[in-house]
Amino acid sequence: MSTPLQQIIVTGLTAGLLATAAPPGATAAAPLRLAGAKWFAGGGVPICGSSTATSCAGQKHVGGVSYNWWQCVELPQRFYLRRGWHSGIFSGVAIASQIFTRAAALGMERQANGSITSIVPGDMVVMNRSGAAGHVVVVERITVNKDGTRNVVTIGQNSQVVRNPMRWHGGRLDSFWASYSVAGVVHAKKNMGILSTGGGPADYPALVNGGGGRPFGTGFLSVTSTGQVFGGLPGAAPAVSGRVTDAAVTPSGAGYWLLSSSGQIFPYGDAAPPVARPATATGELVAIDAAPNGYLVTTSTGQVYGPGVWITASPEGYSGDFVDIEVTTGGYWLLTSAGQVHPFGAAKWYGNATTFDRAIVAMAGTASGKGYVMVDVAGKVFAFGDAEHLGDLPEGSAEAADIAMTATGYVVTTKTGVRHTFGPGAGVTKPGAFTGTF
Repeated sequence: MSTPLQQIIVTGLTAGLLATAAPPGATAAAPLRLAGAKWFAGGGVPICGSSTATSCAGQKHVGGVSYNWWQCVELPQRFYLRRGWHSGIFSGVAIASQIFTRAAALGMERQANGSITSIVPGDMVVMNRSGAAGHVVVVERITVNKDGTRNVVTIGQNSQVVRNPMRWHGGRLDSFWASYSVAGVVHAKKNMGILSTGGGPADYPALVNGGGGRPFGTGFLSVTSTGQVFGGLPGAAPAVSGRVTDAAVTPSGAGYWLLSSSGQIFPYGDAAPPVARPATATGELVAIDAAPNGYLVTTSTGQVYGPGVWITASPEGYSGDFVDIEVTTGGYWLLTSAGQVHPFGAAKWYGNATTFDRAIVAMAGTASGKGYVMVDVAGKVFAFGDAEHLGDLPEGSAEAADIAMTATGYVVTTKTGVRHTFGPGAGVTKPGAFTGTF
């Protein structure tokens, strides 16, 4: 019999991008999710929800299938038809991923991910996933971030979120779903929009993280890379191989685990004894969080394991390194330094960070499980879902190391151990003498 946590791992992410699990009920008109006047500088077409209705906001579907006329491929077909860039459906395209493979046959041009030198608003971005149909979105606009990378905002149909940003750097587009890889960009030759070129720096810098901080009972647990603990339980300092990279508090709040980059796990209080690092784990161990079976650990390559859980494969389509894991009811999120969030099980995806100037370092989920916050190395906080943005680190602060939710806000811990509390009771707390970094 599988455990609840094993069931989470097996369930994985089910996005339902090109087809729905069951036919939706017929309606007089498909539900409108975004009006055409609300995107592409007012020149878009209606974005419609899944339906067997053949019209939406006065427009008839262009392609699709009877159990859902408003699939992801239908959107660019209808949009391109109305812009005069292509006539009718995309011939020979049964699933989204074939838009990229059949670009030449459609009279269009394509650029493979990793070699993208130009993007025009109105281009299509095609995404793949092993064993699935893939997904396609339309580029709405492109802006430049402070570090020279581009923020590419896309519009899609038949997905949880209509407007999704992607980060373009060094010829590469980061997928907004870390479980999907980007095949590339497809351009209609009749689309003579304003060309954007370049893409900025080639990659994200590697992060060297310390232990960070977590709420612990009525206080706060801070841990350095050498295993020095502030606000924790009395006990001998661990003999660390590598450096301490994270801490996880037990559900009772009466214990915690410390994790080292080499895979050591040190239990304190009522924390259960750890399991050994699997021989197949690749990369450093970077984050740990409490889970129903004890804890879950992730490596820098996105592999996950814990007590009673076999090691999972790395997600597809991610950029940078994995830097954090956050367990929520029925699932968990993985976070990369590129700001990508990969949900597993019942965890929902609420968005990625794309406008950061330095790499993303940590995340924390809200108590409801319906949102999360992230922080980048510069201390800028990004809020998604029902999470609220309450402030960023002040100018001149040390680099951010971690972020944790509290009952009324969040706490950002810097590498020097200074804790900045945001929300009611906001303030700054500094540690005593310490070794290593937080």
